[in-house]
Amino acid sequence: MLIFKKLLFAPLVLASFISLIYLAAPITKSYDLIFSLSSNILITLISISILISFSSLLFILLAAIAQDWRISIPVATIGSVVPFLFMDFSLAVIFAAGIFLSLLLANLNLNMALKSYLNFQSSSLLGPSIKRLSGLLILTICIVYFFSAGKIISQNGFQIPDALIETALNFAPLPESTSQTKQVILPQLLPEQIDLLKKNPEFLEQSGLDPKLLDSLNQPQSFKASQDLTHDLIKQAVKDQIQDFIKPYINFVPAVLAVLLFVTLQSFTSLANLLIYPLLWLTFFILEKTGFVKFEVEQRSVRKMVV
Repeated sequence: MLIFKKLLFAPLVLASFISLIYLAAPITKSYDLIFSLSSNILITLISISILISFSSLLFILLAAIAQDWRISIPVATIGSVVPFLFMDFSLAVIFAAGIFLSLLLANLNLNMALKSYLNFQSSSLLGPSIKRLSGLLILTICIVYFFSAGKIISQNGFQIPDALIETALNFAPLPESTSQTKQVILPQLLPEQIDLLKKNPEFLEQSGLDPKLLDSLNQPQSFKASQDLTHDLIKQAVKDQIQDFIKPYINFVPAVLAVLLFVTLQSFTSLANLLIYPLLWLTFFILEKTGFVKFEVEQRSVRKMVV
């Protein structure tokens, strides 16, 4: 019966870590996740933050109730092996080492606290350990993201996402004289030149233009078509300027991306950690009422100096 009590939270800990690493694995496959403004990515980051807090809570509860390295260390070992199921081996090694060290440090810190407390209060005793473990898990995820982003950028280069450029241009609307701007940017081409471009569309693609635009050059263009063409040209010009500015600092881009991810996850996790103290109180209230745990009141003699 005692071993059952000590292992009660083990399946929950492993399930939460599997869910956490499953959601965090896509971060290692693309460096532009942090730039995405879609609601799906926002929900994913919030879900990862909640799972970080929840996983930290469950592991600290397991370690506090078991108070046995023979239980907490095997659970930490199994949890650290999970990354090998969802990501590349090289990144999984870093992730596994980070998770194991995070759990090991959290367990060591908690054991020191459990040996020195006088009055058991779950919030003040376990809360700091949960927050520290959450921070270590966030740091681990960001380190893995740093190495994955560096690897992708070194292989494929770095490109500013179009969604970010689109958002920036939305805050700087085009002037009303779009048709006049179009005439300045795009002079009329001869039919022979248009045919040559159609046969060699790669020249337009290198400039970030759609070859389909050639079909409309010899036709009277509507205001909407002219506006779209001008918008595409301006977007490409802005993107080229930003790329030229970033190029000398390309080696620092993975570190900047990792810091942005750390700030984002830390912000969301800090909000999720507000639920830690109510959950701790509710958990131990239920455990005490069901007889799962009990508390003893001790009277200790105190030695004082009197002059």
